[in-house]
Amino acid sequence: MRPSLSIGPDTLINSMLASFSELPDVRKGRNKQYRVEDALLSALSLFFMPSSSFLQYQRQMATKKGRSNAKSLFGIEKIPCDNQIRTLLDPVSPSLIFSGFESLHQCLEASGKRQPYRCFNQGYLVALDGTEYFSSQDIHCPQCNHRQHRNGRVTYFHQVVTPVMVKPGCNQVLNLAPEFIHPQDGHEKQDCETAAAKRWIEAHPIGNGDVGVTLLGDDLYCRQPMCQTALDKGYDFIFVCLPTSHEELYEWLDYLERVGEMHCYEVCRYQGAKPLLYQFRYVNQVPLNAQEVTLEVNWCEVTVTDKRNGKQLYFNTFVTDHLISDETVEGIVEGGRARWKVENENNNILKTKGYHLEHNFGHGEQHLAQLLVTLNLLAFLMHTILELVGGCYRQLRDLLVTRKDFFRDLKTLTRYFWFPSWDALFDFMLTEGANST
Repeated sequence: MRPSLSIGPDTLINSMLASFSELPDVRKGRNKQYRVEDALLSALSLFFMPSSSFLQYQRQMATKKGRSNAKSLFGIEKIPCDNQIRTLLDPVSPSLIFSGFESLHQCLEASGKRQPYRCFNQGYLVALDGTEYFSSQDIHCPQCNHRQHRNGRVTYFHQVVTPVMVKPGCNQVLNLAPEFIHPQDGHEKQDCETAAAKRWIEAHPIGNGDVGVTLLGDDLYCRQPMCQTALDKGYDFIFVCLPTSHEELYEWLDYLERVGEMHCYEVCRYQGAKPLLYQFRYVNQVPLNAQEVTLEVNWCEVTVTDKRNGKQLYFNTFVTDHLISDETVEGIVEGGRARWKVENENNNILKTKGYHLEHNFGHGEQHLAQLLVTLNLLAFLMHTILELVGGCYRQLRDLLVTRKDFFRDLKTLTRYFWFPSWDALFDFMLTEGANST
């Protein structure tokens, strides 16, 4: 195994900047004194710290001391004000910085820390899910979707599909480039989560030489167009499949069980001292629906009970293109169950653990709302990579157990003290933290 490389925030920031496509320059008048790159880094710094007041304090520090953490830590030459940041970034399409996700993953791959995410058939698991990050009855832009209420009011909102690489048993997920749900040119209907997910799949095909990727999703994704799109672009899939939305499939399954064609398998696993009975049912090559030309899929069901009292702890059903057998059914179900991580370990953390995904940092008239969400996702991925790679960052996260404590100390220290580098900041936090315990 390759030795881990030393990776700090500066390495990740520089790697991302080098990968960004050419950014549009629409500066006019006084705005010419600030680079678009400075506006981009300024916004990124708010999400990485994360602190809406970070730039305000750094402007004050620059005025009083002639230097600031904005420049030494993030490379910001001159700090634009909040309105200037919004003006400079509104014309920037988020697609111009999607390459930042790839560059960050390359850093993680070089460290040898992405390899452990290969789990199912030595490939990767990628969970898909949509989430809402903006809602208002007053503020809106051309990128907004809308809901018409019975009382005549209209709610404008933004949604995004957030693909993440997951691993069963691992709390950290790895963000991939998002796909935004917004009005599409030439389409009369509003955009939706499944349409956006298909666009993401089509934009990221798997080549013959690439490592295999299995897509995970809830029952919303378990439709023939989605499954076929995944297969056409080189992906495998494991999707939740509910009886209520797949009546024809379950009629087939009932018939196969009656004629003795349903396979059954069970095994006991221990969760600590608790004996858990896993009971599986499965069958291969069944029609997904009743269409004349239908896709054949492989179906499985899992029931988990506590052997001590017979209490049911978990139940679910999945369809997949992976061949199911006694040897593979556990791995397929384990992969399918990891789908929930995109909600719990990604969307919920971004909304409730300091990243303020649903806060309106600026809406704009073109791309601002989407661009800021993209920068928030990049900042979250940077934190995850730093935690996985180890070093000072990992030591600090162990010392300051909660994200809240870690972010609080970052905000406080960078408000009052200047640090020439991330190493100096982290060394100070580790030294003082060790002395205070």
